[in-house]
Amino acid sequence: MKMTTEQLKQLANDIMLDFGAEELEKLKNEFDVILKQMDLVQKIDTTNVHSMHFPYNLTVDYLREDVEPIAEQQKDILALAPVAEGDYIVINKVVK
Repeated sequence: MKMTTEQLKQLANDIMLDFGAEELEKLKNEFDVILKQMDLVQKIDTTNVHSMHFPYNLTVDYLREDVEPIAEQQKDILALAPVAEGDYIVINKVVK
């Protein structure tokens, strides 16, 4: 498949670029090379290749264990808060 000058003009118009005739011809040649390379990639036999979503095997062993908050610390923090309701600190609304 080859790119036509009209297709390139339409693409350039879509992305709001204005190319001259010489620039369009150069782009056309570059697109032809890219499309030929893509055709070669499509011809690669991938029948015995498994898809690879992520190239590394990761083990998540660096996370700490969850620790429940100590109730005494929570009570101390809530006692220092200007306004508290239940187990929460009340703050002013910052989004209008």
